[in-house]
Order: sequence, then structure tokens, then C-alpha cells
Amino acid sequence: MRIGGGIGYAFINADEIVYSGPNRISHLLWESQAPTVNGKVEVDFASGWTLRAGATFAFAGRSYMEDYDWFGPHFVSYDFGDWTHRSQHPDTRLAHYFSGDIALGRDLALSPAATLNLHAGIKYTDVRWNAYGGTAVYSDTGYRADTMGFPGGAGVISFQQRYPGVFLGASFAAHHGPWTLSGQARGGVAIRATDTDHHWRRDLRFEETYGAIPFAAAAARIDYAVNDRTRLFVGGDYQQFFHAVGDTATYAISTGAKGASYPQGAGMTLRAISVSGGFRVKF
Repeated sequence: MRIGGGIGYAFINADEIVYSGPNRISHLLWESQAPTVNGKVEVDFASGWTLRAGATFAFAGRSYMEDYDWFGPHFVSYDFGDWTHRSQHPDTRLAHYFSGDIALGRDLALSPAATLNLHAGIKYTDVRWNAYGGTAVYSDTGYRADTMGFPGGAGVISFQQRYPGVFLGASFAAHHGPWTLSGQARGGVAIRATDTDHHWRRDLRFEETYGAIPFAAAAARIDYAVNDRTRLFVGGDYQQFFHAVGDTATYAISTGAKGASYPQGAGMTLRAISVSGGFRVKF
């Protein structure tokens, strides 16, 4: 058994999109740069079988959100640069980011110094932001002719994504003296992913449900063996949940009363890149 932990820094970006038919009528861009804490447990069994589990948490840091719309009497086109309404929210906060997985696999020896591990597993990723205050440009009386500000500290929009999924993967490790170079690639599908959007000023909650969403992940790491039981490492990770379109249902936040539904009315993506360093201890 090997247990490891580390700290790092992550760059997290998400797209939240609203559709009317084939046309994008709203696009929210969420982003964070935040410190991370990660942990990993690796267990080797007889005949080369392995069990791997890992988790990453991100918190605090710096976040930002912009919200673009395309509608109204001064509508020009659906090109991104022709937006009619835009709000900017520098006081956006990452409430949480969590990504965890567990995989069962088997080691295949390629040489005395190199191993390939083929594995399959389950994964869950969850992220939420809260946006407060900010400023806006509207096109009510003329094209981008109106401006306003939101009260500082007042909740404007909250957004949460949830991705449960399954995956197949392969990892490779090569050893040379005290050094180990390893890499990993995974591909899978998020099953019944969901998101929730609270528009606090409108007393409106949007609940979106999605079908299968493909995702990919890759990682690379360099380890240095301090002794027979302890290793230090530095590495990087990348994961991408690709664009998907889902169904929307609306609810009043204050009462929970259900409102209108919009088939194929929402879209979302998620990307996360992180770098980290830490240790592994073998038992």
C-alpha cells in the first residue's frame, strides 16, 4: 500500500450556455485560480491487480464571471461580438471544487524498469461558484446604451455542475535509479450529469439534466525516491468535460413552484488544469 498527498494550484474554467432553438441567447463564463489539496491511495494485490483512489479539492483563490446575452429590440446577430447585454462580476467566489476517482486495474511488465497499467473505474467531479455585485451594460433604450451596478455583496448568480462518470485508462511508469517518470491517460463518459443555476435577483432556479457527456483526462509526474519507503513528486493534471446540450426546468427559489421547461435549452463544459507537488509513503 502507498499513501500520498500534496498541494498545488488549479486553473478551472466552465461555460454555461442558454439556447433558444439552435441559437445561443446567453453565455456565462466562469473561471477560478485556486490552491489545491490532493490525496491518493494505491494498493497492489497478487497477480498484478491494483486498486487506485485519488481526490483533489480546490478552494478560495481568485474567481471571475462574465454573463453575455443576445436578445431585445436592438439585437444585431448571434455572433459573440454582437452581444446586447453583458454583466461583469469580479466578486465571484469558488464555493468548492472536488474531483475524485477509484479504479481497478492490472500491471503489465514491459521490462524490468517499465510497467503499463490498464484500468477502469468511476469518477465524480463537482464545482460551484457564487457571483456577487458587479456592473452591467444593457441595450434597453439603445444598443449598449444603458449601464447599471449591482449592490456590493448581494448575491446575483450561483452555478453548480455535477459529473458522475465511468472511464477506461492506461498509465505508464519507467524507473531509472531514484527517478520515476509516469504518465496517465483516461477517457470516459459522464452519466446523468446535472447543473443548477440560481438567479437570485429574479427568484429563479434553473435545473438542467444531460445525457452522456464525453470526458478526457491526462497526467504526468516525476518522482524522486528519498529512501525505500518515501518519494517526493511534482506533476500536472488536465481534465476536460466536453460540450453537451441538456434539458432545462425552472423553479421559483422562494416557493419551489415549478415553472416552464425548455427541452435542449442548456449547455455546459468544464476544464481544469492543475500542477502539484507532494510525497508518497509505502507501507
